[in-house]
Amino acid sequence: MNMKKNILLPLCILMSLALCAHAQKPLVADSLPSLFRGWEERMDGLRDDDPEIVSLHYLFMQDILKQMAKTGEQLNLTLARSPKTDFYAVKREFLRLSDKAAQLNKRLSVAKSQVDNTFYLRAVEELAYRDTTRAIYNLERALQYNPLNPDAMLQKCKILLAQGQYQPCVDLIHKVYTETTLTDKQEKAVSDFTLELYDRLYTHGSTLVKNGRAAEALEVFLALEQFCNNMPSGYCNDDYYKGIVLSREGVYESYLSIAREAEKRGNHEMSRKFYQYAEEYLRKNE
Repeated sequence: MNMKKNILLPLCILMSLALCAHAQKPLVADSLPSLFRGWEERMDGLRDDDPEIVSLHYLFMQDILKQMAKTGEQLNLTLARSPKTDFYAVKREFLRLSDKAAQLNKRLSVAKSQVDNTFYLRAVEELAYRDTTRAIYNLERALQYNPLNPDAMLQKCKILLAQGQYQPCVDLIHKVYTETTLTDKQEKAVSDFTLELYDRLYTHGSTLVKNGRAAEALEVFLALEQFCNNMPSGYCNDDYYKGIVLSREGVYESYLSIAREAEKRGNHEMSRKFYQYAEEYLRKNE
């Protein structure tokens, strides 16, 4: 093992020295046209209009800029040593490529900084075509890049509400209020949605109570209770408390009804269990 280490160490040193020598090797004037073409071909392949790849292409651009900077440091000396090379033609081409690189880098930098909003706008477009699946994908991508993008968060809330996912919707709208900074336009949009959310939750919960679906109603009213406790004042009134009481009484009465029906049918074990459920429920919700 020690013998292998003794052999490997000098090899590693030699390889490092070779790499350093290669990195410091002066430019050859004849290689410049090929080098310039390579940069331009790479730049022509970079895109600033696709949010899926713009961050990666931004990194590729940084690599090109580093190569160009290193070349620029040696360019004058290299051309001075090559009298057969047209000094000014090469310099003009280098400056043209440098200007192109600077402009492309600026566009990529802007696109990278706005990638969350680009995904959000794609989601809005998908919703216009009623493609909720693709819209949700783009909203999730927007929130990956910026978890506190208010527009993406609000749009996701709207989808959750439409899908009946009330508790996640309530949690997310609370996060919008407490963790984001809103413009006046965004604040109005969030305020309008909040009123709609309260109305939808209360109406749906009340309908469930009337239809005898007390357990489901209770879940809705509990989400509404959390919503009202965490939101700024002015969105809620006392009606939802009545809904909670009605739905809780409905759950209790449902347990008793099942127990009585089981008793009538001679299923004493089931009857006993549901009387017990009713008693426990009453004790927890006095």
